[in-house]
Amino acid sequence: MPLVLIADDDKAVRVQLKRMLEKSAHKVIEVSTAEEVLEQAKIQEPDLIIIDVNLPDKEALHLLEELRAESNLARTPVMVMAASNDQETLVKTFRWDVVDFILKPFDSDILAAKIGAHTRLSQAYKHSRKLTKEMYMSRIERLEMAMRATDEDIGEAERHFRWMQPKPPKIDHYDIDVLYRPLGRLGGDLYDFVWLDRDRLGIVIGDVSGHGVQAAVIQVMARKLLSLALRQENGDLSKVVEFTNRELTNDLPPGSFVAGLVGVLDTRHHTWKHVRCGLPYPMLVARGHGETTVENIMSTGGPLGLSQNSDRMLTAGLYETALVPGEGLMLMSDGVIELNMDNGEQFDSEGVARAIKAAPPGEPLIPTICELSDVEHRAEDDVTLINISRVS
Repeated sequence: MPLVLIADDDKAVRVQLKRMLEKSAHKVIEVSTAEEVLEQAKIQEPDLIIIDVNLPDKEALHLLEELRAESNLARTPVMVMAASNDQETLVKTFRWDVVDFILKPFDSDILAAKIGAHTRLSQAYKHSRKLTKEMYMSRIERLEMAMRATDEDIGEAERHFRWMQPKPPKIDHYDIDVLYRPLGRLGGDLYDFVWLDRDRLGIVIGDVSGHGVQAAVIQVMARKLLSLALRQENGDLSKVVEFTNRELTNDLPPGSFVAGLVGVLDTRHHTWKHVRCGLPYPMLVARGHGETTVENIMSTGGPLGLSQNSDRMLTAGLYETALVPGEGLMLMSDGVIELNMDNGEQFDSEGVARAIKAAPPGEPLIPTICELSDVEHRAEDDVTLINISRVS
């Protein structure tokens, strides 16, 4: 039976809503203050929350922010009631993903239908997420068991680990090349490719703090969270980053974090957009007739999993560009730029740019980067490179 939490300081409104909902087979919790909303929502985890915009102890916008900061309530649908159809209030509340705005006095039949729809969707989402989480946790648990085994079993885990790494998709008019080189037998770098529809490809690259078995386990979890969020949020990168950051903050060991970049390549309109979260700056590469230019794409963005503060997420800047034939992106973890060279300096982004410009015309870029950086002998960390090129 769907559970609905109602918050209004007007008892007559609460009674009216409760009678209506109980007739349509809903369980109801009544409260009159914002503090009671938070308390009961955390305990009961309702399928829908209905709040009046003018609760006596706290503004509705502050209450919405606190609800969204709770990981178990972040996706709970919220409806807001008000006596006036104020435009400013409407805009502010919908920014916090309010699913509907109810104008008092309300039509009971229409409101009951809306509530029924929202509670059904909420229950379906909870069930889907439970199944998805169980599936991924089962995979992680199997991997952890293999990692705790003997050296022979670790070798077997290594083979499975490499087999689990995704293959770059084959796409008309695009070349996508990948280098994935873990420092040890199991790595903490991650990447993934996720089709959102027939035209849009989500691309993930990241680097987990630390090394070894723990980093390998965390990267599997982080990769699946990012890929799941891309599908769930249909490529809305701000929501993808917000969801993943919230989940990682709850689950990561203290002091751990994930640096990452999440992007979407639109193969029909030939556009690219990304949000960078602590990973080295990606590069925009243009290969013309005998000349190659390389530009660092500088945007703000800190690593994931350190804080649930919603204001922090505003610092993750969105970058968007159109890609013409000959243009592309070079995405990388920090393993390649931190390679120590013979002159005592690091290879750095300047070294990557020089290698890109030195690559023979028409040839892939990654082999030249590996050759000039001597990555096979100098690597002291996992190294991951993804090159996306529009070829025609």
